[in-house]
Amino acid sequence: HLGHGLTDEGVHLLDGFTGTGTFITRLLQSGLITAADLERKYSNELHANEITLLAYYIAAVNIETTYHALAGKTADADDYQPFPGIVLADTFQISEKGDTLDLEFFAANNDRITRQLATKTLVALGNPPYSVGQASANDLNANTKYPTLDGRIEATYAKRSTATNKNSLYDSYIRAFRWATDRIGDSGVVAFVSNGGWVDGNTADGIRLSLADEYSHIYVYNLRGNQRTAGELSRKEGGKIFGSGSRNTVAVFIGIKDPNHHGPCQIRYRDIGDYLTREQKLALISDSTLDDTAWTALTPSTAGDWINQRDETFTTWPVIGDKDQSVGGPRVFATYSAGLKTGRDAWCYNFNRSELGNNVRTFLAQYGDAQRDFASYCVRESINKPGEADVTDYLAKHAALTGIGKISWNRGLKQDLAKNYPINWSDDSVRRFTYRPFCPQWGYLDRHVNDMVYKLPSIFPTSHHANIGVYIVGMGSDKPFSSFMTAAMPDLAFWGSSNGQFFPRWTYQESDDEGALDFSESDDVDQWGYRRVDNITDAILTLYKSAIGGEVTKDDIFYYVYGVLHDPDYRARFAPDLKKMLPHIPTPETAERFRAVADIGRKLADLHVNYDAAEPYLLDVQLKAGADPAYRETWRVDKMKWKSKVDRTAIVYNAGVTVTNIPDAAHDYMLGSRSALEWLIDRYQIKTDKASGIVNDPNDWCDEHDDPTYIVDLIKKVTTVSVSTVELVAQLAH
Repeated sequence: HLGHGLTDEGVHLLDGFTGTGTFITRLLQSGLITAADLERKYSNELHANEITLLAYYIAAVNIETTYHALAGKTADADDYQPFPGIVLADTFQISEKGDTLDLEFFAANNDRITRQLATKTLVALGNPPYSVGQASANDLNANTKYPTLDGRIEATYAKRSTATNKNSLYDSYIRAFRWATDRIGDSGVVAFVSNGGWVDGNTADGIRLSLADEYSHIYVYNLRGNQRTAGELSRKEGGKIFGSGSRNTVAVFIGIKDPNHHGPCQIRYRDIGDYLTREQKLALISDSTLDDTAWTALTPSTAGDWINQRDETFTTWPVIGDKDQSVGGPRVFATYSAGLKTGRDAWCYNFNRSELGNNVRTFLAQYGDAQRDFASYCVRESINKPGEADVTDYLAKHAALTGIGKISWNRGLKQDLAKNYPINWSDDSVRRFTYRPFCPQWGYLDRHVNDMVYKLPSIFPTSHHANIGVYIVGMGSDKPFSSFMTAAMPDLAFWGSSNGQFFPRWTYQESDDEGALDFSESDDVDQWGYRRVDNITDAILTLYKSAIGGEVTKDDIFYYVYGVLHDPDYRARFAPDLKKMLPHIPTPETAERFRAVADIGRKLADLHVNYDAAEPYLLDVQLKAGADPAYRETWRVDKMKWKSKVDRTAIVYNAGVTVTNIPDAAHDYMLGSRSALEWLIDRYQIKTDKASGIVNDPNDWCDEHDDPTYIVDLIKKVTTVSVSTVELVAQLAH
């Protein structure tokens, strides 16, 4: 594209994240640099940065050893030539405006940095680091800020992104894309092996739009391997390119800036394919070149989609919900909410109600101890108005000594501590949650104990207020689109690692709320001081009555939506749209179709909400010889499993109990990336939280409800629900 080879004079290469020097070492070994050019290239035109001291030393040794072997030089002191292109530095930091170089005793390193920054780089290559912030506030390891680089991201990737939460755009590997794109100027190449989430991610639409504007040619080789999925989707993703080193999608990106290019960016894409092992993927890469790879030419959509492009019909229908009403037109639900984000599930959820109470009270006691200790700390340190930063500093110095770090500190709790806010126990905060599909647990709802409660308090204001709603997979999830009706509050990660949104049938307003004027049923206040508000909008009711005439109720619309969200044709055609935005619900064309879909939606809702009342499927429960069905220990579960990886007709419940004759159809009811029965196997096991030592035991749920065979019976009932759901969904297909 640019008329140069890597071996040519003046072609400088920079690996900004060299690690142990693998890329530069392999480049030297590849033969792409000729013997005649080797010494010049090594001495002047290869550059590598590493911030970790040990890796820096290893990289220097690896590169130097490789060069000396190729150049036929010895290890004698007189003949040994250190690699002058390696720098101990944070690549992002040294590119910041106004950055000050290190102290005088790093003079030689400073000289190398100065030389590198003054050099025109034609090729930036490597494997950028992947980091999107700290795992929890206990880590005390928030991402470093880079004002200049982050300002560039804000002005490009973030500005053009339609996502609400743009934090992931400041991930280290995304920063690397922004840095490298700017570093090569108006002519050059960026070649990265990186996390591939940007290729189709919802938040990355701004990245894709920017890349298409900034480059002349782009090659993307999607190597798949996303093991943050499960079930069939995980098997399709295939082997992990870096083995145990990564669970993310991995993609090769080659971007070329050619000042002589005219017209739009030419984007070439290759998906390596389904079900390939790591070894098969690496073999395909080894046996191919840029020229003989079967690329697909991509034409980006105006929305920034490169693959899995959206269907324009989708957005002509009313959106299921729109908090800021930016879409325009009628919406189905007036409001909606994410599920509960506790920030400390081990403390805030449990199968055992009493154990949950003990855990939360322990949490509150530890917080109280921290309040008193922090107050003393502020006096000692002469801190008059403590803030979050002071709490962070306090925890770093004292948590290990006091033991209070166990309670999992996050930003909200730090702010409460800084304000000396008291947090007290409340009996009404103990609620029944639907933690995962078909997995109820006791949970504790309190905006000071939990990380985020979102709008759940207006949907389930007290333990006395009933509700029902649809929980769907959130936008941008790597899980297949799914929906589930529940009468209990959902956890944020109901779908596993993915977030979701909950669309309730009703909301509640306190009687003294200002603006509480429009109530669909009545203005009556219940005995707890709340009014119930219909969450199906009047606008959507008017639209449907106009479209199909006749008697249409808001209940009909509620169940029609649930039916549509299960329609296999709808899910297949609009899969890319459902991944990137909230569902838009097709306006019914005939009353007959509306009634049919609403009727199936009601039946599905009844199945899913009342699964505990389903007729048990006639499965065989085989007991080991001598096992007594009347003995409680016979039915205790530790961790269930399938009979084998290929035989899913039976579940090994425990050493003495096996449940057999599971029909094939039961595996076809998928909730996210797992079948309903796979969710039971995943969730109904004894788990111990490493940090706190808290045990969560599903057998406690059985004991609490005086039903020792609850889990075995649940397998039978969920089998019925699965088979019946598959049958009903088949009726929805046009």
